Amino acid sequence: MADFEDLGWGPVENDQHDLGIDLFLQVRDERRFDRTVLMTAQVKTGESYFGSPERDETGAVVGWWYMESDTRRFEDWVQHGLPHLMVLHDLEARVSYWAQVDKGSVMSSGEGFKVLVPSSQRVEPAQLPALLDVAAKGKAAWSLEGTAWTAGAKAVAPGRAVRHALVAPRLIAPHPNTGHDGVLEPEEAIALVSQGRASDLKRYAKANPPLQQLEHQTGWRWRFLRAYLRAVEAGDTTALMELAAAKESQHPKHTYRRAAAAVACAVFLADAERWDEAESTLAAAGDDLSPVDHAWVLIHKSLLAGERGDVTHARSLAAESQRAVALDSDDVTARAIAAAAAAFLFESSRWDTRNLEDTLTTGDTASSWWRSQSIAWALADHDRKAFLSWGTDEGPGTTRVDWAEDRLQGVWLQASFSGARRSAAGSSAQRACHSVIHHEAHWRSMPPAACSDADAAAMAEAVDTLRRHGHEKELAAAVRRLWAAGPADCVAQALERSMNAAWRHTSARTKLLLWELAGDLLTTEQADAAAAECLRILDDPQAFAEQVRPNFVSDYYTTTALRRILAAASDDTHAATISHVVEMLGRDTAREEDLARLVLTLRPSALGAAGPQWLQAALNQSHSRLSAAMLGLLAHSGDGESQEILIRRAQEGDIEALAALPYERDKDAASSRLAGFAAAQCRSQVARAEHNSWGIGSANYGWLLVWCSLTTPEHADWPTVLELVTHPKVAIDHKASALRLLSQRADDLPHDVADQLRQSVAVQPDQLRGVNALASSEELRESAFGSGWP
Repeated sequence: MADFEDLGWGPVENDQHDLGIDLFLQVRDERRFDRTVLMTAQVKTGESYFGSPERDETGAVVGWWYMESDTRRFEDWVQHGLPHLMVLHDLEARVSYWAQVDKGSVMSSGEGFKVLVPSSQRVEPAQLPALLDVAAKGKAAWSLEGTAWTAGAKAVAPGRAVRHALVAPRLIAPHPNTGHDGVLEPEEAIALVSQGRASDLKRYAKANPPLQQLEHQTGWRWRFLRAYLRAVEAGDTTALMELAAAKESQHPKHTYRRAAAAVACAVFLADAERWDEAESTLAAAGDDLSPVDHAWVLIHKSLLAGERGDVTHARSLAAESQRAVALDSDDVTARAIAAAAAAFLFESSRWDTRNLEDTLTTGDTASSWWRSQSIAWALADHDRKAFLSWGTDEGPGTTRVDWAEDRLQGVWLQASFSGARRSAAGSSAQRACHSVIHHEAHWRSMPPAACSDADAAAMAEAVDTLRRHGHEKELAAAVRRLWAAGPADCVAQALERSMNAAWRHTSARTKLLLWELAGDLLTTEQADAAAAECLRILDDPQAFAEQVRPNFVSDYYTTTALRRILAAASDDTHAATISHVVEMLGRDTAREEDLARLVLTLRPSALGAAGPQWLQAALNQSHSRLSAAMLGLLAHSGDGESQEILIRRAQEGDIEALAALPYERDKDAASSRLAGFAAAQCRSQVARAEHNSWGIGSANYGWLLVWCSLTTPEHADWPTVLELVTHPKVAIDHKASALRLLSQRADDLPHDVADQLRQSVAVQPDQLRGVNALASSEELRESAFGSGWP
């Protein structure tokens, strides 16, 4: 008993009935919280019980067998409703050894049964985690079937109702079919909001005077509802933060209030990218919370630590959160928190150490089912109304489905509160995509004079949501369309919001992607600031990696973003970029291709006094494309020496040099030698393609041959051009740029060539042919039907 008391447990001796149970054990966790879990133990003391040792191959004792010929005792222990321990106590050494008696550990001894008590399992504090794992097996999960109609604040213990209203509102919020005449408890109103049923909450007002006078309610639970509504509806966390710091939230007898306020604040602050405030709020929650509340706060601390790149600490917090709720399988919110912790540990681990089975098993919870159910309802309603709009000759996106949007918001709230980051991000992306489609359709249907700023603001919020939650594909699709077809103002607003956003793990890639796709819409001041950020990352990639822990190649994507930003930046920023390029030359050969593309976006007027140094660096550069791009920048600034070098290289067949020349000097580089070289390369590509060899990644010789044929007609080789672009086995990559140039210069083509192209399969929408490699068939079709083609 003393050994168990050293664990903080409460052993109670059973001296009234001989049930094969000597002790009932009241379990406490590592933080000495009573866990409402009981275990039983049979204790055997004396040398005789250590008389059947089990030894390993070296002769060392690994345990002792305890056996009984009476099988009924073992059967009772295995079938008992509580986890059972067999304890052997060594009187001389004053050490107790334990083993769990269950179906897996009990073995036949011939006449009876036996169990091995390992020598490594002592009743001591170091063994507490293992003993808690055994105790957890005795906690029965709550049966949830048939609870839809009986949901209410009294479905759980009073101190757990608020947490359930946020994480698992299905158990607290009244069913829609029960009517709106019932009197609501504050937790039930909170649960309605968490389900995305704020409209239902308003219907309850007639029967609930406190709801009518919500602004004047002074009770903590009503104040929490009021602050929660303000955060959900307006994004205003002021009242929640005040409530988290209020005296009634700090009362030691009501720690559940402190946990709920802290987590609610953290969720909304993190969504607003106010990361430091979110961490401070959670830190203020303290360490004296009940076990499930403690785990709840820990998982949110873990997510925030992961966002700022402290993965080791984040994983430690997630593991601690998971352990803290091991004894709470009867609590639906505890299961949801454990699932969130398991998902984070899985996502943040190395590929070769991931355990998908455990993660999926742990994540298969009632909370996740209910969220999936809400998503299914929302999408079904959205699709139904979109179809009906289409049936009445309206655009599918013109009818806003408020009920579906509210349900998706409810899923985001529930997933966010449980710590299920991926589920929360997914529902927010669905809602943002619906919002973009609806508001863009509405904006486009209005006359220009009547276009609403509200539509642009809503689209900006949706684009920003996609960025914040790391949805790359959806963000790219939305920004490309809005940038090209309007309204571009909403993209500019989203760009402005991104400027103040800290670099975090989830959103770092999408922040760069937004700049890459629309950086030219920045103001000059914004572009200079964004470019400075990009140069800072490129100059010290290790610091960025430690801060963000990116799962993408930061150098490449940062350089890509910088290229687009430079279109809006000042000459001073271009000059700073020129200095960066010079510093990078020769330092990292893997970046030479990226630098070449970057140089092509630089402004010649920014070279200034750096011209001679730039020229020397270009001549010393072994990477042909980078060297040509650097010389091209000088040539565009009027440097004659660079122009002559590029012309000479172009005449020798260097396509990169040709592309780098100023337009007015292009013809100087054209010659029969260059045209013949390009034609030979094109014929070689056709010949290799016929033998199923493509050499993807080579220069655009098709484009070069078309350009030579247009620039110097006396050296044209149109038959080779036609063969290349119409041959079905030539790779799309080898013909797309040639088709694009033919489309752009259609009016300059000889009539017979134009006629042949019109009749060829290469320009028939249903007959386009080409082996797909890096490019897509859509790109080939776009190239063939670009602007200017009849």
